[in-house]
Amino acid sequence: MRRGLFASLGLALVLAVSGVASAAEQPLDRIVAVVNDDAIMASELADRVAQARSQLAKRNIDLPPDSVLRQQVLDRMVLEQIQLQMAKKANLTVDDTELNRAVRSVARNNGMSLDQFAEALKKDGLTLADVRDQVRRQMLIRQLQERRVASQVKISDQEVDRYLAQQGADANVRYHLGHILVALPQSPSPDQVRQAQQQAESLYQRLQDGADFAELAAAQSDGANALQGGDLGWRSGAELPTVFADVVPTLAVGDVSQPLRSPSGFHLVKLLERKGGQDQKPTLVQEQKIRHILIQTNPNRDADQARRLAEQARARIMGGEDFASVAQQVSDDRGSALNGGELGWVRPGQMVPAFEDAASRLAVGEISQPVRSRFGYHIIQVENRRQRDVSDEARRDKVRQTLFQRKVNDELEAWQQQIRAEAYVDERLDTSS
Repeated sequence: MRRGLFASLGLALVLAVSGVASAAEQPLDRIVAVVNDDAIMASELADRVAQARSQLAKRNIDLPPDSVLRQQVLDRMVLEQIQLQMAKKANLTVDDTELNRAVRSVARNNGMSLDQFAEALKKDGLTLADVRDQVRRQMLIRQLQERRVASQVKISDQEVDRYLAQQGADANVRYHLGHILVALPQSPSPDQVRQAQQQAESLYQRLQDGADFAELAAAQSDGANALQGGDLGWRSGAELPTVFADVVPTLAVGDVSQPLRSPSGFHLVKLLERKGGQDQKPTLVQEQKIRHILIQTNPNRDADQARRLAEQARARIMGGEDFASVAQQVSDDRGSALNGGELGWVRPGQMVPAFEDAASRLAVGEISQPVRSRFGYHIIQVENRRQRDVSDEARRDKVRQTLFQRKVNDELEAWQQQIRAEAYVDERLDTSS
């Protein structure tokens, strides 16, 4: 599984401490939506609407009408509930250790220790258990999205080559974007397409006439970031959704695109800020040319016996025998043993920590004492060291990751639209209140 590539898949694990009124203030509860076999209660909706109000207020975005805000929030709760149901059916779980780590991260992102965070929540009528439950839900949704969407996405070398050729001098540019989506259903009729296009063009004209983008997004957008004023944050060129990729680089800061069509609907994108474009410094890493002998434990050899055999192998080398010959005779790493124990040039992070730490402290040519790792006991020799410019490799790795994220974002949007269309949803929101 690729690490660090799924940050934008799920809901962000950063919760602002906000004065959210408790649903206990409501004297009566009722169902506002049935989602397959589950129900969303009015009290739950009230809590989430209060959170949305607080988030918009912190961003200095004027609140849309209450009925619009409630519908926006309910739509997101319905989609969340569908995904949680799917996660349950898939037997997905969140390990307590992982959950605790994520909650501590939430506290740090709010500039607090865990105890301080708990106290701040208490003052706002919330508990740490409330936040743990919210984070757990977000983590389950992210797991589901990784399994159902991200695992199906592949990036070829040809795609990386093509992107690098297209970007040229703009490869390091980053864009801060705002986004408004007028959504279309799956397999829309011509009338539905025409109505959505007219709505998008109307919103575009309102923006040209001076309407505030964030306020319009909060009130009108069907996008996942609507309640953040449509703020998509900073994106590199490769991280731009495919529908934006050719348009955003042509926008001046403050410009809003004409409506852009994709399978999910019509998009308006605003370039809020732009930075970068300058040449990057070389990326240098220290590589070590290493060879080793591995003595493993097995049913007939315990750890003490393995260590003694490793000591004997070292003694033979120190006594003048050829390292490669000893490796060929006794090393349990048969892949490298056939080549005299050679592992080739190794970069930081490629070996297990115990091995890497020991190798880094050796002088060139020095033979280590037996070093224990989870694989067994190693005798290590660093044959040479060098600094290598891996800028091109690092750039390709970064492009591969960001192209991967772009594809995931595109696929995720379509997948969420599909599961929403396939679910049974009965909304019972009282639009008159």
